[in-house]
Amino acid sequence: MMKASAQTHPNIALIKYWGRNPNFPSHLNIPTNDSISMTKETIHSDKSNIELLTHTTIEFSEHYEDDEGFLKTETDLIPFNEFQMKRIKKVVDPLRRLAQTVLKFKMVSENKFPTAAGLASSASAFAALTTATSKALKLDLSQKVLSTFARLGSGSAARSIHGGFVRWHKGDSHETSYAEQICACNEFDIAAVIAVIDRGEKAVSSDVGINYAHSSAFNPVRITESQKQAKKITKAILNDDFPTVGKIAEKSCLYMHSVMMTSEPPLFYWNPGTLSVIKSIINKRKNEETEFYFTVDAGPNVHCFCRMEDLDLAHTMLRDMGIPERNLVRVRQAEQGSKVVEQHLF
Repeated sequence: MMKASAQTHPNIALIKYWGRNPNFPSHLNIPTNDSISMTKETIHSDKSNIELLTHTTIEFSEHYEDDEGFLKTETDLIPFNEFQMKRIKKVVDPLRRLAQTVLKFKMVSENKFPTAAGLASSASAFAALTTATSKALKLDLSQKVLSTFARLGSGSAARSIHGGFVRWHKGDSHETSYAEQICACNEFDIAAVIAVIDRGEKAVSSDVGINYAHSSAFNPVRITESQKQAKKITKAILNDDFPTVGKIAEKSCLYMHSVMMTSEPPLFYWNPGTLSVIKSIINKRKNEETEFYFTVDAGPNVHCFCRMEDLDLAHTMLRDMGIPERNLVRVRQAEQGSKVVEQHLF
């Protein structure tokens, strides 16, 4: 039977990826700079009903006349549209060629958290798809190689192949643009509370918005600074220097959103609630000397980073701002990256 399933957690970028290198074919998703992330998992999901996990099952069979994919919700199976299937096949087709098969597939994927809301659902989705597809096709691929195929569906998916802190090397080819773990989660005790400002789908997806990066006059500066930041933050992570990690992550976030806001057309992923949370984190750190730091991906939702021992304090601060308990998600580093599981969705 050529069928397999995988589960994967999303990641949060500390050094951001925002822009494909124009010197390479766009379908390769070769980035303009290295990026650094933390693969994350939910600590408690009873109040928010959000579990940061994607579960994907894929089967190849002569009984399927065409490739088909579905998003599983609590009540239904929603067929992926033509654009979504095209992205899925960006990953599956190269693996299918590697396995020397022309068999068609059926795929079902389930996100246990909001899709396309700036919580990195595409990262976990394509990492899970890559892992499950490789297993179903009986390919024995290393995590490094898996990350290069995951990248074809979503750049950030390369990082979700691994657990802990991860570096995605920009590279200069398909083979050299890969992700690897910097350190395991037990070596750097960091956590976060996510303030979910909006659970809705973004007006402009990251896959589309990222194409506008080169239209911003600030993008060359962001690229140069990102390479420097990647080196500095890697050293800080390995030295357990949390304040330096936090400060660099904030700067990278602001650089990215500056590029977004000054691109053509401009992209505004933040809303008033986003800015309110950011200001509260900065003021709390300034006035009470708490080690809280923020970052925001391509969406309105804010990660408030802290040490694990300060997680309750961060949660209380955000709750006291008026953010409902159901919109506060406590996360920590995920021990594992993408993994094969026995439970199938069909």
